[in-house]
Amino acid sequence: MTTMAQVIQRIRNREADREDWLYITGDAAELAFDTEADLGYPEFDEDTDEEIDPPGFAERGLRSTIDMTTLDDCIEAADQLAGTKDDAAALDVIRYYIRFDAWPNMLNAPDPPPPEVTLLRLDREFVENLGAEDNARSCNKEGCDRGVVSLSVFCRRHHFESVRKRPYPFED
Repeated sequence: MTTMAQVIQRIRNREADREDWLYITGDAAELAFDTEADLGYPEFDEDTDEEIDPPGFAERGLRSTIDMTTLDDCIEAADQLAGTKDDAAALDVIRYYIRFDAWPNMLNAPDPPPPEVTLLRLDREFVENLGAEDNARSCNKEGCDRGVVSLSVFCRRHHFESVRKRPYPFED
């Protein structure tokens, strides 16, 4: 059985093919040094364009995750964050990248917020950047008696809905 620790060493020693992908067993959140893992290159069925795992990988429960270029980048980013070559840091960054398709900004980074939380935060920033409503001019939305925001004919709520093409998510 090949482990994740052995895979990291093979990558550091440049003993991997540039075409390889990382294959792991189990949940990426549980990725550890002793997790069964391997490097291999998938083939593709010419008729269906479906991925075909390297021989024996499916039987071992291995599934593809990230390509060699991304693995190299994960290890380089981990070494930069750690300030030295550090296999534990490499494992941490690889685990994070597989789970979230993103780079952690520090070692042992917390999980990013769920997409809906991030969207709500970005929506709030958008609305706050619109500035105050000017009550000297009324919103052009029929039935709305609120003022308009700068450079718009709508209040915050209706400007948001016009630009974002979805309902205003706040109660204000």
